[in-house]
Amino acid sequence: MQLLGKEIELVIFDLDGTLIDSTSLWADIDHEFFKRRNMLPPPEYGKEIAHLGLTNAAKLTIEKYLPNEKEENIINEWNELALEAYRFHIPLKENALELLELLKKLNVKLAAATANSRELYEPCLKRLGVDKYFEVVMDVNSCKSGKNSPEIYDKIVEHFSLIREKTAIAEDMITALKTAYNNGYMTIGVYDKNTVVNIEENKKYSHLFIDKYLDLIEIIKKENQI
Repeated sequence: MQLLGKEIELVIFDLDGTLIDSTSLWADIDHEFFKRRNMLPPPEYGKEIAHLGLTNAAKLTIEKYLPNEKEENIINEWNELALEAYRFHIPLKENALELLELLKKLNVKLAAATANSRELYEPCLKRLGVDKYFEVVMDVNSCKSGKNSPEIYDKIVEHFSLIREKTAIAEDMITALKTAYNNGYMTIGVYDKNTVVNIEENKKYSHLFIDKYLDLIEIIKKENQI
């Protein structure tokens, strides 16, 4: 597939805020979690933990804010608060399914890289009928680092025996975009009203920034003469 004049063989999608419309849920969970402890979420809390995965997010929460809590209990509480929404309610971003179909027709390999936990994203992807599009779905809980490191992307690229320069990464979070951009990946910045705080900063680290998937579909069709 041609994209921005380059040959792209693999697209790696983030899930929350990029492929699925779930980021407002996590803001609600943060509020409920701290409310149960008679606290408000710290001002930068959502941004601090978004790229980490639940295990490292729980560790940070204990180290910085709740030293008397246990990691396992925090993770279980988050999963309990989120499970129903992922199983029954969270939708795909608009035109996401159409985009996946188009990429499949162009023989682009597809993968997902998420900071979420398998217990949540697996039933969600199955319900939405998009699990079949992805050969690999990997979460940062299986890595040493969050998306402040290219580790998860590199592992996926290695699985496909490809290279960074022929891989595009679609992300809504600035931390992930910076990581991918600075490590030689093509980056597709995806707008999300709950996570994109400084749109100009996101654009700075995006080779292509889109407000909606319909824009990306049109670009791909034009470049590949469809």
